[in-house]
Amino acid sequence: MTQWFNLAATCKILVFGLLVGGLLPALFAVGVRVNVAGNSVPAVAGGTAGTRRPLLLALSWAIFLVVLAVAVVGVLFIARDFLGHHLGWYLLGAKPA
Repeated sequence: MTQWFNLAATCKILVFGLLVGGLLPALFAVGVRVNVAGNSVPAVAGGTAGTRRPLLLALSWAIFLVVLAVAVVGVLFIARDFLGHHLGWYLLGAKPA
């Protein structure tokens, strides 16, 4: 570590950015694929429509909720000092001024 460059902090930011920037959209894409697999069951040969797969639909909605929760926590983490100062909500390690 030098006075102007902190390699350990830079590596932490790089790894976190790769995880959030790459893993979160990939997880959302998996949720979309699972949702499509749960909804689009082809019709049976007898002419009746196929059934939906509720387990896959529940899994897709759980994935969507995880992605949404991570996004909300990220926004709250970025705005934690603002929320603490203006609203008095000291979340995610924000300290009172």
